[in-house]
Formats: sequence, C-alpha cells, structure tokens
Amino acid sequence: MMGYLKTTLVLLATVLLVAVFLRHADLSAVARELRQADPGYVLLAVAATVATFIFRAWRWQHLLAPIGQAGFGNAFRTTVIGFGANGLLPGRVGEVLRPYLLARREGLDPTATFATIVLERALDLIALLCLFAVSVSVFDPQFTVKDGESLRAVRVGGLLAGGAAAAGLAVAFAMAGHPERVQSWTAWLTAWLPRRLARLVTRLVGAFGRGFGALRSPRALGPALGWSAAVWLSIALTTWAMAQAFGLRLPPAGTFAVLMVLTVGVAVPTPGAVGAFHEAVRFAMVSFFGADNDTSVAMAVALHALAFLPVSALAIYFMAREGLSLSRMRAMVEEGSHAT
Repeated sequence: MMGYLKTTLVLLATVLLVAVFLRHADLSAVARELRQADPGYVLLAVAATVATFIFRAWRWQHLLAPIGQAGFGNAFRTTVIGFGANGLLPGRVGEVLRPYLLARREGLDPTATFATIVLERALDLIALLCLFAVSVSVFDPQFTVKDGESLRAVRVGGLLAGGAAAAGLAVAFAMAGHPERVQSWTAWLTAWLPRRLARLVTRLVGAFGRGFGALRSPRALGPALGWSAAVWLSIALTTWAMAQAFGLRLPPAGTFAVLMVLTVGVAVPTPGAVGAFHEAVRFAMVSFFGADNDTSVAMAVALHALAFLPVSALAIYFMAREGLSLSRMRAMVEEGSHAT
C-alpha cells in the first residue's frame, strides 16, 4: 500500500512540475528553437558530457586506491551503468548498483566501495559550493536581477556556501585521518545496543573509514578535489555550450548559479528528473539572466536529453553485453543493499 502511495505521489509531483515548466510556453516556438540550435555548440556540449564521465571514472579510481586497484574500463562501465540506472529505474538505485558491480568484478570490500560513492557525493557538493562561491564573490556573473536584496542574498549565499564547503571538507578530512578513533567512538556510542548489532555498526563504520581513505593526507586529498573540480567544470561547460547553442546570454561565471538551482531541482525524486530538471533550468535562466521563456524551455529540454539519453543508451548497451536485464538489476540492488 505504501509503495503505491509513494508511486502516486511521485507521478503527481512529476505532472505538476511539467505543468509548471510549460505553463507559459509556446510549444511551436519551443519546437522552432530546438530545430535552430547551433550544432557546433551542441557537439561541444556532447564532448563535455563525455569528458564528465571520464573524469568521474578517474576520480573513482583514485578514491578506491586505499582499498584496492580498479581498472579504468570497469570503473567507466559501472559508472555509466549506475548513472543510466538512475534514469531508467526509480529511487536512484544506481548509487547502490555501481559499487556493488565494481566490488564483485574487482574483488573489493562492498561496504568500503559503497563508502567511496558517499565520498563522491560529498566531494561533488564541496566542489560545486566552492566554485559557486568563487563565481559570485570574485567574478561577475552578470545577473540581470533588478532586486538589490535578491542579488545580495545570492552573494551572501555564495560566501556561506564557500564556508560550508570548507567546514565539510575539514570534518571529512579529520574523520578520514583518524579511522581507528572514529571506530572506537562508534563502539562507545553503540555500547547500549545488543552486542551483535553494536558489532555490525562498528564494522560498517570501519569499512566506511577505509572507503574514506583518499582523504587521509593532503597529498591524497589534492587529486580528489582536483578531479571533482574537473567534473563540475565539464558539467558547467556542457551547460554553457547548450545556452550558446540557443543564443542565450549565460556568462561562464553565471553557469554555477544555474547549476546550484539545478542541483536543488534534481533532488526532487521524479523519474529521470523529468519536470524538476526542466523547471530548475528554465527558472534559473529566466530569473537570473532575463532569458526568453520559450528559448529557456527549449534549452532545458535539450540539456535534459543530453544529460540522460546518451548515458541511458550506453548503459543499456553495457548491460546487454553483460547479460543484465532491468529485473536482474533490481535483484542486484537488493543484494547490494544487504551486502553494504
């Protein structure tokens, strides 16, 4: 019963967001804008999207190094399968599926491998917050917002984002640098639990500590942050190139404001981020840069298609080569959830 209710609510949210996204759109004008998109900039956006997944695979190899070696081919294929599964199946199952697949293929600890995915998400947030803070406090995003209070709020938000990113990185670095101490604290805090459960929690925390091993020294932390910055710079290039393809004014420094809004939007759990992704892009372009609504709708549709369709198609290809069906992937997610 709860499953049906959740599915119904998600579908209602998706329909509502799509309706909001299209409420002022002239669909014939949107179709015309899509046909007239500059193919050169679209190809640049495609190349930047490919680079994003290559950077993600290289970063994952670096994060996995403290627990074991992983080949680039396996890291790349499982990354594509994981992100493709997020677009094809509900519930962001790819976040469990890809570490489980890689751990099986490379003989790694499943829990420690899953911990690197948690670390990835933390590094993604830290990198984006830092880039956003720099873009609004050092460079000129050239917002067209007329309301001075709104502009000040964005700039203060950028400074707070930078502070939050620095604080989060410091906490993660401290925890990764003292895994034994964190594990002993966990054992002390769970002493009131049944012995078997307390041991399980302590073991899981220890495995997560091993998964966070890439943060244990500045020498290891630097490449992790560097690859994370590369990931987000390539995503920013994709977004900027797509805006140029539709003739929209989007300064490079302003791209990170769009990405901040987009990150909040895709947190809404709609299938394939449909509706939430589109409205976030449209809202940011119209509100921050005074872009034409129909052109912004066309850009959002094209950017979403680029973000989800190629990776989903490539994921299906990799899955077919390895004999994986959607039902088998669901079963593997269940196995992976128990393994971690």
